[in-house]
Order: sequence, then structure tokens, then C-alpha cells
Amino acid sequence: MNHLLHHLLDKASTTLSDGVLMVAPHSPFEVLYEQARAKEQRILTDAQVAGLPDGRGLWNAAEWHIRTLSARRLQQALSVTTPQRVLEVGCGNGWLSALLQRSGHEVLGIDLFTHELKQAARVFPNGPLFARCDPFEPQLPANWFDAVVLAASLQYFGDLPVLVERLFELLKPTGTIHVMDTVLYHNKGDATEAKLRTERYYADMQVPELSAHYHAHTQHALQGSGHCHVLATPASASFLDRLMGRHDPFTHVVLSRKQIFT
Repeated sequence: MNHLLHHLLDKASTTLSDGVLMVAPHSPFEVLYEQARAKEQRILTDAQVAGLPDGRGLWNAAEWHIRTLSARRLQQALSVTTPQRVLEVGCGNGWLSALLQRSGHEVLGIDLFTHELKQAARVFPNGPLFARCDPFEPQLPANWFDAVVLAASLQYFGDLPVLVERLFELLKPTGTIHVMDTVLYHNKGDATEAKLRTERYYADMQVPELSAHYHAHTQHALQGSGHCHVLATPASASFLDRLMGRHDPFTHVVLSRKQIFT
């Protein structure tokens, strides 16, 4: 990852601040997002972040139980004899990037929320590389990564074909895109209803502008963006798993340039 570090630092405006590569400047989205995260009580202490995905004791412990299951599935999907280069888009406080790093992979976590990026670098000082930028940053090297992970972050991108095409540019020819922890709706009608709920939600939170950055996508639209392999769907959970709260309500989709799954 040192090569990537030097590559990103080659940009004249890039600085290193509190362990984070500041590749992109502050964005208006960051201000709105921080307001919402604070009101939702989703900005955690360093000790809480260090323990993730174990969210016992947090107000949303059930949510963290689900994310533990999805993270475990991702680790299994990325399990290889040689380390993979992984890009996590929307890494937030870095817990998943750090988990993948401990699994033996080389990880770059990117986000636009400076507070959580600096927290990630502080909590996981010997872990992944963290940078403030989005996946469209020109300094990110093409054909570099083996996998791109979007965990609870796909909804912040509006144009799926443009996003997927850009991620394929960053991936090696056999690389994979993992979309997880985001609701993928069954049809456009459901997605439209979800968008309206989001607008009401952020209006009630007094951050109405944030709804413009939040998008509802259908599984069909995502699956049409590349060769698709579905690792898990909400319907795949057994009755007992659903009864015990052990099921993952999100669809885990893997996209590739060409068919690599049989």
C-alpha cells in the first residue's frame, strides 16, 4: 500500500492530517451529513468504534448484529491465499476496513466525513490507509484493486451505471464490487416511496437538503450494471433465523466485468 500512499501524495494539494490523506477538499455534503449523524446518535466514541461490529450496549445493537453477519459473509467471500487490495467506499469510522485489514488484506478506506476518518486513523493506527475523497477522485489508480466494497453507502450515489463503470476502472480485470448493507428495492414504485419517506425523514430532522444526496435503488437496476452474483437475499433466511432476529435484511450483490462465478 506504500505505492498507493505515494501515488496519492503526488497530488500537489494532498496533505496528511491526523493520519488521513486529505485528497479532496471539504464538501457541503459533509456538513449536512455530520448534522444528521449527530442527531441520529451515530457518532460513536473511540472505545465504541474499537469494539465494532460488536454493538452490544448501543441503542442500535440489533442493527450491529446484522452488520456482524454481513461482515462475516464478506470476509468469507474475500478469503484467498494471497492478500487482496480492497477499496472501501464510504468507510465512515473505519471499522470494516480495519476488520478486512486484520484478515490479511491491504485496504484503502475513503469517505468525505473528516471527523470519522480521523477517528478511524486514531482508533486503528496500524491498520488501513484512510483518505478523504470519493471514488471519482482522479488520483485513485486504475486497475489497482481486487475488490471494491460499498457497505451501507450505495444510497449516496445517484447514477448507478456511472458509478459502476468508474469502480470497474479502479479494479483489476477480475476484480469484484461488493454491495451490502443497503436496501435494494423490488421495483421502481417501492424505490419512489422510499425516496419520499427519506425526504420526510430529513425534513423532520431539519436537514432537508440531505435528502438530495440519498437515493433509493432497485436490485434490478444494480444487477443490470455488470455480471451479477447474489450472495444473500432477505428471502434466503429461514423462518427460525427471522424469528430469532438473525437474518440479514439486505441483499449482498457481487458485480464483475465478466462472468467469474459458476
